[in-house]
Amino acid sequence: MITSPSGANTFIIRGFKNRQKLINHWKNGRTHRDEYPNFTIEQYVQRALELLEQPVSENILGHADRYGHIIRYDKTTNDFAKVHPYKGIITMFKPEDGEEYYMRALKGDLEHGGRT
Repeated sequence: MITSPSGANTFIIRGFKNRQKLINHWKNGRTHRDEYPNFTIEQYVQRALELLEQPVSENILGHADRYGHIIRYDKTTNDFAKVHPYKGIITMFKPEDGEEYYMRALKGDLEHGGRT
């Protein structure tokens, strides 16, 4: 599988690495469940996958970090998501400072070997 930092992608793993990682991510620590009050856990996974597989566009920003993780940020919904192409979704959340958060991540990733 070849992944694109800015183009459309289709990932083999269609969710988190395993169910326990998803449950821990959804319910423990900074609970993303609170950020998506109208979503079920399954809808959360589907939305993350949907965002991560989209190509970069006017409203979807994206790049890859030095490890090959694909990152997407949706300006209209304030969703930030990251996936390991061979291990599954890492996270999706709504950053408090929105697009500024994404731009800092992009800058840092590009400085350390990421690509657009």
